[in-house]
Amino acid sequence: PLSHPEWLNFSPVLSLFLMSGAMLRGAWSWIAPICAVFVTDLLLNSSYGAALFEPFMLATGFSYLLVFLLGKTLVKTKSLGLLVGGGIAGALVFHVVTCSFAWWSNPAYTKTFSGLIQAITVGQPGFPPAYLFLKNTVASSILFTFAIGWVALRMQEPDRSTESEARTAGAN
Repeated sequence: PLSHPEWLNFSPVLSLFLMSGAMLRGAWSWIAPICAVFVTDLLLNSSYGAALFEPFMLATGFSYLLVFLLGKTLVKTKSLGLLVGGGIAGALVFHVVTCSFAWWSNPAYTKTFSGLIQAITVGQPGFPPAYLFLKNTVASSILFTFAIGWVALRMQEPDRSTESEARTAGAN
């Protein structure tokens, strides 16, 4: 909420889309994050005074799709660093796409290149600056992608003791 701009865009959502694309297979890879966003929007939007469906959601949804597809390019990675790098790239994509939509749709911005740069950097006067959104989006993407990625990669690693016991048992 605008009463706490220090928390604007600090969210696990981008990490959920990235990691779902990277780690889940089949329909669940896209159904799970969409359901998570829809349910949380149902629960939270009314407390923020926001409608469930707004034109800005098109840009947000498109950004989620791009981040999900970025995750699909990381399917075979076993590197936590690459996953976190993907989280940072996803945060940058999200910021540029949503700020560009705000520039295009908001009459407060001049429809020039300098107006676009204003939308991406400082935003609309009288509101929290756009770079605050970016800072929080990048910070939360690093945190949540690291946490989810660390758990997901640990779950993929075979248990070393079970593996060596199986080899020993096979040799006997």
